[in-house]
This record gives sequence, C-alpha cells and structure tokens, in this order.
Amino acid sequence: MTRNSNPTNQQLVRTLTLDRSTINEDERTVELSFSSEAPYERYFGAEILSHDPDAIDLTRLQEVGVLLFAHGRDARYGRMPIGSIEKVWLDQSQRKLRAKVKFDDDEESDRVFQKVKKGYIKGVSVGYSVSSWEEVKAGKTSANGRHSGPSYIALKWQPFEISIEPIPADPSVGVGRNFGYESEEFDMNGLKRLALQAQGFHVPDMGTNLGGGGGAPATEPGTRTTEQPAAPPIDTAELQRRAAEAERARVTEISQLCRTFGLDDAEYIRSGAPVQAVKDAILQKQMEERKPHTTSVEVRTEEVEKFRAAASDALLLRAGRHIQKPADGALELRSLRLRDLAIDCLQRAGEHQAHRMKDEDLLKRALMPDSTFQGIISNAVNKTLSQAYQEAPTTFQLWTSKGSNSDFKAAEHYRISEAGNLELTPQNGLIPYDTPMKDEKVTKAVLTYTKRWGFTREAFVNDDLGILTRVPTAYVTAAKRGINQLVYKMLATNPVIFDANPLFDAVHNNLGTAGAIGKDTMSEARLKMRTQKDQRGIATLNISPRYLLVPAALETAAAQFMRSEADLTSNNSGVANVFRNSYTVIVDAELDAYSGDAWYLAADQNLADTIEVTYLRGQEEPTLETDIPFDRLGMDFRIYFDYGVTVLDYRGLFKNDGVAVTP
Repeated sequence: MTRNSNPTNQQLVRTLTLDRSTINEDERTVELSFSSEAPYERYFGAEILSHDPDAIDLTRLQEVGVLLFAHGRDARYGRMPIGSIEKVWLDQSQRKLRAKVKFDDDEESDRVFQKVKKGYIKGVSVGYSVSSWEEVKAGKTSANGRHSGPSYIALKWQPFEISIEPIPADPSVGVGRNFGYESEEFDMNGLKRLALQAQGFHVPDMGTNLGGGGGAPATEPGTRTTEQPAAPPIDTAELQRRAAEAERARVTEISQLCRTFGLDDAEYIRSGAPVQAVKDAILQKQMEERKPHTTSVEVRTEEVEKFRAAASDALLLRAGRHIQKPADGALELRSLRLRDLAIDCLQRAGEHQAHRMKDEDLLKRALMPDSTFQGIISNAVNKTLSQAYQEAPTTFQLWTSKGSNSDFKAAEHYRISEAGNLELTPQNGLIPYDTPMKDEKVTKAVLTYTKRWGFTREAFVNDDLGILTRVPTAYVTAAKRGINQLVYKMLATNPVIFDANPLFDAVHNNLGTAGAIGKDTMSEARLKMRTQKDQRGIATLNISPRYLLVPAALETAAAQFMRSEADLTSNNSGVANVFRNSYTVIVDAELDAYSGDAWYLAADQNLADTIEVTYLRGQEEPTLETDIPFDRLGMDFRIYFDYGVTVLDYRGLFKNDGVAVTP
C-alpha cells in the first residue's frame, strides 16, 4: 500500500446517466448525482474516488461553479455557462456527490433544457483533479478497509465543473468517461512523446498511450521489466504533422478563451501551458468578479419585470380598460399591436430577425414557456380577472358569511349549546351538576368548478384584444354568478338541513303566515326571530333581522314599505311606519326563478350563523393558469374556483311565502 502515488496529474472526467424524475419544469432545475465510489478503469488502473468528508474540496463548485454543455467542446456553446449550480453537497449515507443545477432561460440554454426534459440528452459529467492518491496492491485493502486492490484511491480531489453531456459513456460499471474530452489530453501527450522519440530524444513512457487508451501505470523504480517486442516502424512525418495540428489547436483554443474572457494569451502560448491552465485562470477571474456579475443578473431581471408590467398595462389601456396608475412606460407602448409587441419581446431576447418571421413562426417563438410575451399576456388577463370579479353584479356577499377549508375533505362545524342557568343553593347544600350540554354538527366541503378557453393564432393575427379583456370578464363573472345561484337556490328550495328538518319549518319557528310585506307580517317575523331558543331551549337568542331579501317582483313593494314615513296599511296618515329604514333591502332576480311572492329576513352574519360560502384556503377569487398546447398554435387559459355553500343554522333566517298579487 503506497500513499501519495501520483498515477496522473491530468484533469479527469466521469459521466453518469441523468435521472429525469428530478426535473422541476417550473423552476428549470434538476437534482442530480454526479460522482460515487464506483471503480473506473483508467489507463493507469482502477480509479476510485474517496467520498469521505475530508477527501473532497467543494470550494470551486460552491463559489464559482457553473453548468456547461459538453465541457465546452461544442463549437456553438463553447465555455459559456448554460446554467448555475444552486447547491452541491455530499450524501454521506450513499457516498455520492449531489447537486441542484438551474438552467438559464436564454435561447441556447433553453434548447439544452428542453432536450434534457424530453430525454434526448441523458448524460451528466463532472470534471475534477486529484492531488493525492493511495495505491492499493493486488490482494491488499485500502487504509479505510472499503476497497480492494489493485486500485488507486483518490484521497484528495476537487471537482471544478459540471457539464450536460450529449454522448455519455458506457454505464456498465455505474460511472464512465465521456468520449473525446479525456482522450484529447492523452492524444496531446502521446503525440508529443512519439514525435520527440522520432527526433532521437529519450522520453520515458508514463503510461499514456496514443489516443488515451487503457495503458498501464508507469513502472516503479527498481522494478525489472521484461523485454518488449520491437516496435513497428514510425512514420515520423505523420507524427510531426499530427503534433503540429495539436499545437495549433492548443494555441487557437487558448487565444479564443483569452479573447472572450479578457486575458493575455502571450505567456500561456509561449510557455506551452495546457488549455486547462487557461480555464483555471478564467475561473479564478470569475471568482474575483463574482459580486459585479451577480448584480448585473439582478439588474437584468428587474428590467424584464418592468417591461412586462408596462406592456401588460399598455395592452389593457389599448383595450379600453381603466388603470388607475399605469406602470412606467405603458403609455409609450400602448400603440403596439400584438405582433409588434411579440417582435419587441423576441428582439430583447436576442432574436434580431424576429421582424422577418411569419406569423406562425413568430407566435411559436413568442409563446415559448416562461417567455416575456407569454408573461405579458398572462399578467394582462390576470389584472382583468381581478377587476372583473369585484365588478360582477351579485348580492350573496352582502349578507352571507365567509369560511375556509384547508383541503377538499369534509370539515365539521360545531355549535355548542348554552349552559344551564345557575341554581339557588341553600347553605350547606350540594352544588348541582348541569345537565349535559348539546352541540349541533354541520358538515361543509368545497368542490371545484372549471372552464377553459384559448388565445388562438387567429386572435393574434387579427390583434383581437377581446380575448384578453371581454372573454376573461365573462368567465370570471360566470364564476361569481355560480356562487350567487347556489346561495339563493339553498334559500328558495328549502332543503333538509343538519337536524333532518327543512330549513324553513314550523319546527324551526321561522316560517310565517303567508302574506304580503306589511306591518302585521313583518311584526310576526320580527317576533319569531327575537324569540328563537338555543339548542337546549333555555336561552332566548333575541335575534334582530338586518336584511330583507326579495325577488325583483317585490322590489317596489319592499322599497315603499321601508321608506314610507306613514303606515301604508292604515287609513290614518298620521300613523307612523315603525319599520321605516329598519332593514337593508337586497334584491336579487335569482329568487324570481323560484317564486315572485316569497320574501325573507336574515340576521347580521357577524351576530348569528345563517349561510356560509366556504373557500379553499381562503382563496376568494378564481384562479387563472396558462398553458402552451402542443397540438395547436396559441395559448390556453383555464379558470378554476374551489368553494361550497352550507346552511350553518336556521335561527337567523325567516321566510314568508307571500301572496300572489292579483292583476
């Protein structure tokens, strides 16, 4: 067993297969495992990366780590990052390194992300360097007792980049090597060695075969070697040509990297430094400039959000919607048609030829997931939705109460009865027990109501802003109208409630003698409500009506009764109307569908339970979501609303069936 053996000083690469189940499409993140202790056969023998906590230096990944494509070999992407490393950590239980990476939303990065998401690209690769090794001879075990020889254990190693790899290695041993990256360094060393040998120089073979094949490690000092068969004749001219090509490739890549990242390439070229030395210098430079770089990203994000807000308000202003305080820049953008706005969005994202695109291509590009144009459309529709919900002509919210369920399971609402009256207790007498208290249980639940519509290619070409204003208004009005209909249906159809009796019934003492709105019928109603008893029949609740609920057919009669100073049923105009302005009149035509004669009284919802509208987690407005369909051009909108309507108690409600008015 030998420590600090150094079979290679090269930077190495391993590749694993990416697990698509960890992809989060909304956040554009992937959680992945990028190294383990599985052995890998390199040219010097079996390599094992130790995953003990003190073996791994994660500093470079944590401070300046970036996500690359193909380790920068691809001519289109180069060394430009396609994302960031959000988090990197050691999973000690599995002895694996894990990372959470986030893809950028620019065009080139998104192209890779979409390929990964669809499963066309499955490889993830890590580049690393090893500074200390432990050699384990055949038949021996490593110092920690976990690994058998022959093998080389990386005792100190540092990962420096994570890359999405389009051509993963053979995964038969759990991890592998990506084709082309490692062999590039081996080819360079092998070509130089053979070229120098061809010129008469003695160069020891350090185990690096031409092309990065699986050669053996260097022979240890003092070890006798067997005589090797004579090597085949060497084509010196060919070797010199290949060596020159490799040197030109080194100089070209160093020059490109230095020019891109603002470094001087002269010293790197003159000294024969490998390309990796330049990459290390670039990473160090990025580390020093880290704070300015972060600030620029934040500024860019802020600019995009400002533009989205301004463009959304501009669309609504052009559609005729009133906006109290438009976002900065909205007035300048309000003249843009939908096509013009889509072109502007793409040009801001780097698509400088967007104005030359056909409508179909323009719409496809503009409606890419998480694009600026899609965000503008969604923002505009959401603003319309909120404003339209508040303006919807409904009345249920004026007199019903609000509730909230945390989920879709039925929730139980309990009403505890009154306590018994205290009893006179004589001196030295026993204090009596109260009879058991009663409780009433009401079950309430929320259901989901949905609808969807589309922003079509035709609407885009025709610049139809009605899709963004009138259509959302119609759907959100329908959503609120649905609650209104359920509430008044509950009131008018007299359903059986929690105690197995109809809501309005003689048993409940809340059904009056049929008659028109007047002094006598109103007096009866008030008396019945005030004399309602609690569950045990001990406490008188003294409930006072607050709302008079009538169909549209009784609107005039109700208004006359509530506003008249004199008693309309008396022949003497000097008799005062004692009910004048006593109650708030609420007129809703939903009641006319059931009866044009019946009228109702309701108590203050804050003082007595009546009917409750229950929302899911307190969300009192419908939710709007957008989606880009695969099977057609355009954008889909879907609206959904989670709510339920429940009678909590009958004591705060009263009904009079009224009388038909003779023509």
